[in-house]
Amino acid sequence: MAASKSARKSRRKSKSRKAAKKTSRAKSRKTPAQAKAIETSLGLNKAVRLTFSYDGDNVKLVSQQRTEMTVPASDTVKGYGKYKGFWAELKSGSDKTLYRTVMHNPTKNDAEVFPESPGEVISRQPAPKRKGVFVVVVPDTDKGEEVILCRSAPETKGPTRGIRALASEPAEEILRLKLKK
Repeated sequence: MAASKSARKSRRKSKSRKAAKKTSRAKSRKTPAQAKAIETSLGLNKAVRLTFSYDGDNVKLVSQQRTEMTVPASDTVKGYGKYKGFWAELKSGSDKTLYRTVMHNPTKNDAEVFPESPGEVISRQPAPKRKGVFVVVVPDTDKGEEVILCRSAPETKGPTRGIRALASEPAEEILRLKLKK
């Protein structure tokens, strides 16, 4: 009899804990309207979509479009002077970095080359005639004036040519453009 009393008490406690969890979860969840209001107040739902084209090392802006979407969180905005890779930055009028998004190099310095015989190694070779298009999304803020693209220069000779070139040199600014307001 004592065992059945303790089992009932345990079930009651378990039910009350579940009810408390459901209540606290429901309170912490935001309705779509509440989430949108928070995003709007923080400016998280406004973005500028920039479409770029590249032909070799030449990169140019194709279009700029304002849109409503959630912008991914910024990567660190300080101390990037000696880093290697590819990124886009949103700058203020005083050249302060407001937002940075680090990404894989979309301008493709190389291509995968598959072997003719099975069992041989797939390699990467420089791609001299590379062309393409890529998109960068940055927040649409009143303080944002310019966007810059930074890229590590590709190594053209030796064992570090191709994709390993991203680790060979710190990134340099390759394009700076004023945003249309």
